[in-house]
Amino acid sequence: MLNVGIVGSEGYAVGELFSLLINHPDVILRRVYAPNRAGTMVNDVHPGLFGERRMKFSDEAVFDDLDILFICLQTGASRAFLHTHKLPEHLKVIDFSLEHRLPTEGIDGGFVYGLPEAYRRRICGAQRVAVPGCFASSIAIGLIPLAKHLLLNKEIHIHSVAGKTEAAARPREGAPLSYNMLFDDFSIYRPFEHPQIDEVRNTLNDIQKSFQQPLNFIPMRGNYARGIYTSIYTECSVDIQTVKDMYSEYYDDHSFIHIVDKYPDVRDIANTNNCLLHLSKHDGKLLIVSTLDNLLKGAAGTAIHIMNLMAGLVETTGLRVKSSSF
Repeated sequence: MLNVGIVGSEGYAVGELFSLLINHPDVILRRVYAPNRAGTMVNDVHPGLFGERRMKFSDEAVFDDLDILFICLQTGASRAFLHTHKLPEHLKVIDFSLEHRLPTEGIDGGFVYGLPEAYRRRICGAQRVAVPGCFASSIAIGLIPLAKHLLLNKEIHIHSVAGKTEAAARPREGAPLSYNMLFDDFSIYRPFEHPQIDEVRNTLNDIQKSFQQPLNFIPMRGNYARGIYTSIYTECSVDIQTVKDMYSEYYDDHSFIHIVDKYPDVRDIANTNNCLLHLSKHDGKLLIVSTLDNLLKGAAGTAIHIMNLMAGLVETTGLRVKSSSF
């Protein structure tokens, strides 16, 4: 059994992580370190956990008895925590913040970028791993097979729509998502400059060393609760059947990536750790549709996937969850 701890208490993805760890067959969740919440029941902050397990947040910064520690703090607080807390050398760390996702050699001991579809072998041997961003995961998974075959040689256009649980990752106390917030709004934010596009660029450069093409990224916030729906198009001279064969071959041994024959619906991936891909050609342009759950495959689910790889477990352990497509 793995002895596991969490640092942090807030956010929808953290609630998903609690649930996955509590129900993981090879894990004992020993401690949730959150001094500002010490003594509070975990299910008072995350009501979806009622009936799962009675557990309180702790202010005891004790990590010697743990095998793996998940750091679930806001960006800026994660690095500060690592600087102010001396962690045991044996302890493996999985971090959710964006500050460790790009190469930082010599800082904080160095983190491996934790996208299993690109870096599974590195993750298996790593001591510290950064969980990718949800937008970055949906985009990179859609482009990696093309990069593997050196086919990313034209400008790339990307549109991603995220559910409100991505936009409101840390809800205010006593302010749950309202009907108006969910269903009466749709907006673009940070076009062309969203920080997660740097994660994608770094991954593609690793795989296709010659990659220098612009990534035109338009992120949007949609009028639904969870999921990311990404459409990508670029010029491609390769016929569609050959492209599909490339994707099928690359993702053949990746348990959570599925190539589908119809345009997927965001409901198809809600509450799962799957990513669905659809491929089509239109007048010389290749269209890639990629959709995943921002809280699972885009966050907590990939964190569990990373833990399984680091611990030598079957990578799907604890992640066979049922969708809620109706």
